[in-house]
Amino acid sequence: MANMPSRRRSARARLLAGAALCLSLFALPTAPARAQDSAWAGGDANAKALAALYAEAQQAKQGKVVVYGGYSALFKPLWEVFSKRYPAVEIVPNPLSGARLVSKLDAEFASGQHEADILMAGMTELLSTVSKDRAQPFRPPNVGALPARYVDGQGRFVIQFADVFGMVYNTAQMKTADLPKTLADLGDPKYKGMVIDNPLAGGLTTLTWIELYNSGKLDGKTMKALRDNASVVPSVTPFYANLSTGSIKLIPWGSFTRYIQMKEAGAPVGYHAVPGMVVPLYGGTAILKGAPNPKAAQLFQAWFVTPEAQNALITRGYSFPLLPGVNTPAGWPVLKDLVDSLKVISPADYTTVRGRFESAVKDSLK
Repeated sequence: MANMPSRRRSARARLLAGAALCLSLFALPTAPARAQDSAWAGGDANAKALAALYAEAQQAKQGKVVVYGGYSALFKPLWEVFSKRYPAVEIVPNPLSGARLVSKLDAEFASGQHEADILMAGMTELLSTVSKDRAQPFRPPNVGALPARYVDGQGRFVIQFADVFGMVYNTAQMKTADLPKTLADLGDPKYKGMVIDNPLAGGLTTLTWIELYNSGKLDGKTMKALRDNASVVPSVTPFYANLSTGSIKLIPWGSFTRYIQMKEAGAPVGYHAVPGMVVPLYGGTAILKGAPNPKAAQLFQAWFVTPEAQNALITRGYSFPLLPGVNTPAGWPVLKDLVDSLKVISPADYTTVRGRFESAVKDSLK
């Protein structure tokens, strides 16, 4: 370099300076973005912790997360957000639920041939899995942002979302003034034919009534009056279509998520949320023992606690986030008001509470 003629040195210097300028120009838009792009994770520390989990999954060549449970398909639009954030890891949903889910997990744990990484389900299925010692404890590095009541003390599962079950009605058949204001009102003959499922079948009515019974809102006399005034069906789900057409006018414990979807499709439906009558039902995730992709599963569970995922629950999943500071749209029921109107059942007590409820139902509905 020292012996290079000055003209050549000048030309080389100009070339290097030009290249450096080009590189700096290309770098300008991305450097500030990297510095500022941590709000999606809830801060720099969380973003770095999740980046480390992502790197571990890649190093272990774990390119997918197999998710069992009905929500795995329901929340499919959310997985596009995850894939954009972590393109090297694919979410593979398997929407098994109920008896089919139990049978599949039983077979995998009996044979040792594990396919599932994550169970994403409601509290009943999560707690059943935990009680069989099938959940691999893990505490996501960012889970401290969630209220403690949504995190299992032993790290076996995390509760990350909720749906709210209240009155979904046909607006051509009923007006707001016609709607019941108390549980006892639902026994009025004018609501004859409202649709519920069997309170002892383990479905929607069971899950909502457990919460109401435990909170002292629902007694045996009211249970009987509601049952006698209702059309009791195997499952409420098919009857949302009847609600749209007006052949039925009221589902007293209908899904807010389903209501939003119907409303956006143009159905003549309304939603009525009365604290003390409306029940939030929760869902979450557990990493399964023997998971083929445990590092990728840890990344998935941690991501689901981020503001990015919790906001996507609203915009793409029509469900309620549980992370403080993530606000639902105007017009949605206020989850805190509904939660505060009921007595909290801790996961550790849920099975006992359910047993007391089932005894009360059997006595009341003889």
